[in-house]
Amino acid sequence: MKILNNDEVIGLSSINCSLDWFPQDARNGSIVSSLLLCFFFFLSVTPAFSQFKKKPKSIFQTLQQGTMTGVIIETDLDSIINHRSRNTYQPAFFSHADIHGNIIKHDIRIRPRGKFRRRVCDFPMVKIDFSKKDLKERKYKKFDDYKLVTHCMNTMDDSFESVAREYLAYKLYNILSPDSYEVQFLFITYVDSKEVVPAFQHFGFIIEDTAELADRIKGEFRKDVDGLKLDSLNTVQHDFVALYQYMIGNTDWRATPISRNVKVFKKEGEMDYELVPFDFDFSGLVAAPYAVPNSSLGQRTVRHRIFQGTKKIADLDKATRFSFLEKKKKILKYVKRFSLLSKASRKDITSFLEFFFKELEKIASKNSEK
Repeated sequence: MKILNNDEVIGLSSINCSLDWFPQDARNGSIVSSLLLCFFFFLSVTPAFSQFKKKPKSIFQTLQQGTMTGVIIETDLDSIINHRSRNTYQPAFFSHADIHGNIIKHDIRIRPRGKFRRRVCDFPMVKIDFSKKDLKERKYKKFDDYKLVTHCMNTMDDSFESVAREYLAYKLYNILSPDSYEVQFLFITYVDSKEVVPAFQHFGFIIEDTAELADRIKGEFRKDVDGLKLDSLNTVQHDFVALYQYMIGNTDWRATPISRNVKVFKKEGEMDYELVPFDFDFSGLVAAPYAVPNSSLGQRTVRHRIFQGTKKIADLDKATRFSFLEKKKKILKYVKRFSLLSKASRKDITSFLEFFFKELEKIASKNSEK
């Protein structure tokens, strides 16, 4: 955890760093140190490149300025940390740089969120509520409700690894389906409004507003998912999601009868509901330090893949399996170039994913022989 002085807190902008500049055998600790240096180096140069971008339509799109964006969150940190069981909002400020490098400060409300992580983490996950009035005055779209995935433990190295891996899980699903949550990696400066807790920095990422996603994919989300039945779902799309969860080794989800870690939506003109997955910290790809196997499914380790589709993988719609094999090169290439993780971590993830693709290829080969 990096403690800041006042000058460092004030000087903030967006960054677009590449770890390809640093030694390939760098451990996570040296990566974090390099990123901190890279952050302050880019304070002076990123806005010059950003001015040619089109004006964003939402606050989330404003933050999508490159590999990583710097933000400041100022609030009563003691309240967030020591009263995490509550679900009430507290006042806060959210600052970031616009496309010209000017610092924009928003009045927001934040509260602790999540179930498991708010119990086990040093710092809880956070929900951010922007002021609709403020967004309207600044000519942004109305989308105001965002989830923030931030560090779990105060130790920088372990938390950075888990955050970066979960962020990667979202990005890989983006490759497979446009009907997915967009995310933006952040370098966050936390400032205590009561000046009791020293300012500190950590990494995290912000998740697209659900209403914003619905608007983007032209769908309507179902808020009440209790008692959801399988026959009301697009089972082909359900199994597509199930295959992705299998790919990353995630069993911490379900669609029915009470959905968990998926959003349910219906696209315009469609009769059946579809799923959008989220929260991948218990997956084998992320392998968060606090993740445990799903004993109810007989999972031996968090990397033990268990398929939770409506049928066996070999019996899935051929197009579903092909859509994954078709994106194999793109997915593995993205992992290889994912500069937020060390070479060792990327190699580990690549090996984990390649085993999945070999399984699909074996099934495809057997089916072609029939």
